[in-house]
Amino acid sequence: MAFLKDISTKFWSYVSPRKTQQRRDKPFKIPPKPVHLPRKPVPGITSSSDGEMSPDSRVRNWHVRTPSPSRSTILPTTEASRSPPTSPERPYTDYAGDTLIDGLVDALADEDAFDANEDTVVVDDGTFHQDVAKHFDPQGELERRREQGDGLRAAGWSEDTVALFQKLGMRGFEPLFLHSWIDDFGSLPTNLFTRNADYAYIKPMYESDFRAQRALEDLFSLGGRARDAVQENAPQRTAEWHIRQHVKKYNKWALKDGDIERQWNDISLFDIVSGTKHVEAKELEQKMLRKLDRLAALWRDGFRIRHMENANGGKEESVTIPDVPTLYGVITSHTIMAFVAFDVHAPTRTLRTVAIFDFSSEKYDVWNSVAVAIFVIHCRNLLLEYQDDLPEAEVVESEDPDL
Repeated sequence: MAFLKDISTKFWSYVSPRKTQQRRDKPFKIPPKPVHLPRKPVPGITSSSDGEMSPDSRVRNWHVRTPSPSRSTILPTTEASRSPPTSPERPYTDYAGDTLIDGLVDALADEDAFDANEDTVVVDDGTFHQDVAKHFDPQGELERRREQGDGLRAAGWSEDTVALFQKLGMRGFEPLFLHSWIDDFGSLPTNLFTRNADYAYIKPMYESDFRAQRALEDLFSLGGRARDAVQENAPQRTAEWHIRQHVKKYNKWALKDGDIERQWNDISLFDIVSGTKHVEAKELEQKMLRKLDRLAALWRDGFRIRHMENANGGKEESVTIPDVPTLYGVITSHTIMAFVAFDVHAPTRTLRTVAIFDFSSEKYDVWNSVAVAIFVIHCRNLLLEYQDDLPEAEVVESEDPDL
């Protein structure tokens, strides 16, 4: 009992109001003033003289370094990684400084080579109006391209390749899109839009404007995706992989828009060859030549089969067999993309370089993507002209086992 009484006394002593009053009667002590240690400067940002910086001043004082090519594919989560990225490399070079575009030109082009992108006026999208308006002369540029066309014909280029070369070289100097698209592509120069639908080269044929715009918007993201793949050292979805996929995806929309999505043996007017920056350009050229040789044989078989079908049907158009058209190739290596032409009727079996583009600099993104759209639309329109000369595609209908 004494034990319980002792516990009771301690308990009431703990919760007693007198205990609280005793704590209140204690003198109040002022807590010590905290010691403020000097702040460590943030790496990459220099402080201004007045200690305050406006947003513009902060941007000007950023010291952003190009990331190392050996970085992991996992995105970093540090504060430094939130700084705006720079171009992964200077145009037409890789990390080691080896010139990629010169290797492609030396391997793909002949002594009379031309490049539709070589003399094209390409500036930063934000300064287009200020820089280009000073020397914007569409008529003079058209005359210059016509003179180049005469030189190409004299060098043995086909008429179709000359037309593609001139169209690529004139981008930025002539309208390409419908005027109704101007609000959806506000960053593009206004001279690229026209109210005359006949002058708009990149436009839908049978599908809606919405699908055409979505396909073009996705194409405009190609440059950024290619650079991200380089900066993060992506093991599978590399820069050349993104270029290849975007060309194929836009071509898929173009064929569906022209109502020629289904072709006999999936015949096409171009093929694609991709390789890393470590693959020799000569190897890419030989691989492209083999592909285009097989594609030319497929066109000959298609013309011959349709000729026999017309002859058996007694049609007059079965008198002649068309010649195999000029075939094209898209060669992608790292951030470099090249358009090449293959004329099966030329005396020498060779590839002619039509244009070479580099996706390593963001200021070229719009113009490079527009070049891809022009190339795909050119091949789609030419394929439409040969529809009556090719066999009809076989439609395979799957049987429903439940019926």
